[in-house]
Amino acid sequence: MFIDREVYLRSGLAKSAFKETIYRQLPLDYYVPSLDETSRLCRRLHKVMPKFYQSHDAFLMFYQPYDVVFQSLKKANRAAPVWRDVVESAISKDEFYKLNDITQGSTELSVIAAVKFLKNLLAKTDFETLHKAVQQLQQGGQQTQQSQLSQYTQSAIQEAHRRAEEALREAAQAVQEFGEAREAIEGAVTSLVGAGGHGFTKDALSAWHYLEKPDEFRRRVRLLSVARQFFARFLTAVPTSLVHQQVVSVYGGVNGVTKMTAEKQLSDVLPSELALTQLGDVGRALLAVKVAQRQLMVYQRAASIRPVVFVDKSGSMAEEMKGVPKISIAAGLALALHKKLNADVYLFDTECDKVDPVKVVETLLKISADGGTNVDPVLEEIVRLGKEELTYVIVSDGITEASPEVLKAFEESGLAKRTKVILVPPSFWSYNWVELLKQYGNAHYAYSAAEFEAAARKALTS
Repeated sequence: MFIDREVYLRSGLAKSAFKETIYRQLPLDYYVPSLDETSRLCRRLHKVMPKFYQSHDAFLMFYQPYDVVFQSLKKANRAAPVWRDVVESAISKDEFYKLNDITQGSTELSVIAAVKFLKNLLAKTDFETLHKAVQQLQQGGQQTQQSQLSQYTQSAIQEAHRRAEEALREAAQAVQEFGEAREAIEGAVTSLVGAGGHGFTKDALSAWHYLEKPDEFRRRVRLLSVARQFFARFLTAVPTSLVHQQVVSVYGGVNGVTKMTAEKQLSDVLPSELALTQLGDVGRALLAVKVAQRQLMVYQRAASIRPVVFVDKSGSMAEEMKGVPKISIAAGLALALHKKLNADVYLFDTECDKVDPVKVVETLLKISADGGTNVDPVLEEIVRLGKEELTYVIVSDGITEASPEVLKAFEESGLAKRTKVILVPPSFWSYNWVELLKQYGNAHYAYSAAEFEAAARKALTS
């Protein structure tokens, strides 16, 4: 005995189509959270009010292996004869066998299948009334009344069987859609952040989210899938030569000899030039003249181009640009540059935060339709970083005017010539800080994914 008989009866499970062997030596309490969730979702989403025995049977018939389900079916059930016959009809279908092969052992898939099954079956079928009608027929009565009751009951039972077939088909469609979505999600997350980055997708892309907000669920899946596509695209679109491209700088390894251009290169003066100091006052004077006239020969150092990417995460970025979510394109670029060029990635709206790839994917899962943007934190961070060897790339569809004091500090830092912006609709060209970047040819506008890719190339190579 896997359940106390009194508890079984008190729970209304005398009407269940299954014997206690359906529990497979686990207590009923083990399944109660899933049964409650099935009932809750039916009530909340479809205004269907299943009895406990109905939620119980619908969940367990999908959760338990097919042989256990079939062998646990009661041979008869006077308390709920119609329900038992409809369940038998459903589990005898080849569609159920195939579906159960997918759902068994999975709480999420079993809840999805159970909710869809009950929603279609209970929407227009009153099993309690049918049970009473069958019981009345069994008790006998006036022949004419019994004949009329029999016709009505048989018709209603046939309709219930038909609905059960439809319910199985819809359950199968839902399980297939969710399963394919989860597969796409897992592939996208593995590509974008690695094999260990699946934990944070549990709530945003769960079966419960799928059932409660299917359109929102599909939108999240699309945002991730498209980001994965553009991530792969930008990995190949960013020239491989750019990874190895060297720019003259005072940073990085030695890469030849050149004339000094800045006093901070004094530490890289060639030993042959420093030998002038050994010639006494004349030599030191000559060295001073060469320093003043920038005639000293120094080691030319080199550093690989390294971008810093600022991605607008405001709600409007989740909207599409000619059929493609803007945030997905921007995230694909940022993550590709992070992987290929070791780029630092920042997300901003009214604040600006440095993030890792996991946080970028979380943003795709949580981005909402609210929130504005403010460019001040971005420009302040660029000034704070203050490195001329970096390339700063800003992607936004909105943005604002920079405050006068922030714009002044940004302009005086000289980093405007190292800062590129890619604007997408509905942003404007006329912001004061964009006007500054335009002076250096560093402002780009993209109206499509193809134009965005071209703008990204320009931003990284110009």
